[in-house]
Amino acid sequence: MASPRVLQTAPRLRNRYSIQQNLGARLGRRTLLGYDHSCNNWVVIKYLCFDDPIQTTDVARFHKETAVLKVLDHPAIPSYCDSFEINHHGYRGLMLVQNYIEGQSLYALLNPRRVFTESEVRQLACQILEILDYLHTQHPTIIHRDIKPSSFVLSPYGNLPLGKIYLVDFGLVQHSDDTEHTADLPILISGTPGYRPPEQLGDRAVPASDLYSLGATLVHLATGQHPHTLPQRGLRMLFCQELGHMSRPFKSWLRWLTQPQQHKRPVSAKAALNGLEQADKIFASTHCRFPRLPGQHFQQTSSKTTIPANAQFKIFEYSQTLEMLFPPLGWKNKAFCLGLLQTVIGAAGVALVFQNLPDLWLQLTDFAQRLLTIMISLGWIQLSLCCAQRGLKTMLTTVFQQVSIQLLPDIMLLGYRFPCRPVDYQINTYKQDIEDIDLQPGSSTITFRLRQNRTTVGTLEHKLAAQDLGVSQTDISWINDILQLWLVQSPRSLA
Repeated sequence: MASPRVLQTAPRLRNRYSIQQNLGARLGRRTLLGYDHSCNNWVVIKYLCFDDPIQTTDVARFHKETAVLKVLDHPAIPSYCDSFEINHHGYRGLMLVQNYIEGQSLYALLNPRRVFTESEVRQLACQILEILDYLHTQHPTIIHRDIKPSSFVLSPYGNLPLGKIYLVDFGLVQHSDDTEHTADLPILISGTPGYRPPEQLGDRAVPASDLYSLGATLVHLATGQHPHTLPQRGLRMLFCQELGHMSRPFKSWLRWLTQPQQHKRPVSAKAALNGLEQADKIFASTHCRFPRLPGQHFQQTSSKTTIPANAQFKIFEYSQTLEMLFPPLGWKNKAFCLGLLQTVIGAAGVALVFQNLPDLWLQLTDFAQRLLTIMISLGWIQLSLCCAQRGLKTMLTTVFQQVSIQLLPDIMLLGYRFPCRPVDYQINTYKQDIEDIDLQPGSSTITFRLRQNRTTVGTLEHKLAAQDLGVSQTDISWINDILQLWLVQSPRSLA
């Protein structure tokens, strides 16, 4: 970096700023390092060049970025200094001036030999979430829309061992109420592939959109792989296998941030920060209470856990198997009542046809009318029989069907038992083929995500809800604890 004395002879923009070098460029925009001779400090100058083929939306976004930076006042956001239009010294366009932050972008720190540790990623996440919380609590709410590694500069100066993080790029910033004024404009795709959430494909951004982008950014830092190159299932990013060196609670927290559906992500940056600070308690209380015990049987380990009081299911232990057996829901269950109602409605529909058809038939003399009556009656009977059949099946299921979960050293079986019929297995998979077993905070549904399922059903995602088992929230949490414990045990420790 040249000294200010060397820049004394360089051309000055607005008789104030000298340009030293180009820090980065893309079509229409340049980022320049300059020196402010009035304040005697280094600055960053963002330049929108009118000589490049830019669009009116680029100019609007530049003005938007300028307007937002003018009102922001946060120690982790470089301060706004100046903005102006220029048409001299070879420059023609708009310029925005901010304080210069010495450091490196997170993207520059990424390389195949540099993978951030969990502790480092957690530190960065906490700092970034505090910045996002500041933006999202402005009135109106400010949404960044382009969170990614290159949007941050890590300065070596700071109280934390890793340094202090700064958010430096606001090129796609938006207020939460901007969509009301742009409804008549064409829909644009905002954000960077790999980091942008699904909803931004339609240019619909909410505060949770920034949290998804943050999660993708942290995954990139933790794995060293661009999110765009990671495997996907549908819209879900699969990264747990690449994060084998990190704890399960932290991986679960990252999965929470990167949920494809925005309503399943944290409700705010503050909630995400609280979740991170309490991740070991929220996502993995099992691991704290039931640590891995090599050389002991899984049954012996699980027997040390406290089965919930008044549990409605049974536990059976065999030589190499632990089975959780859930009894039928019974006739007092809501599902049974709905099934009974369906059956009665279906039976009443059939009875209605047979009761009224003879009288109606005698009143009709035209062949076409009789044919139409027969067709309508047959359709009504078929519909009523389907309704009655569905209701009867629901009633029999709630009265007789049991749910069984069997945990072998390296195999999990989940199936439905019905009298005089073989077990209908929904899951038959090796432990190594289980991507994750997940119970979201406050949820009562356990989700099984598999890489391979050896059943005839073959689905790779199965949900098990507390109401389907007839158990309480406490019971389903305990069941999840047992499943998580089995998942982290090695087959040797079960032998």
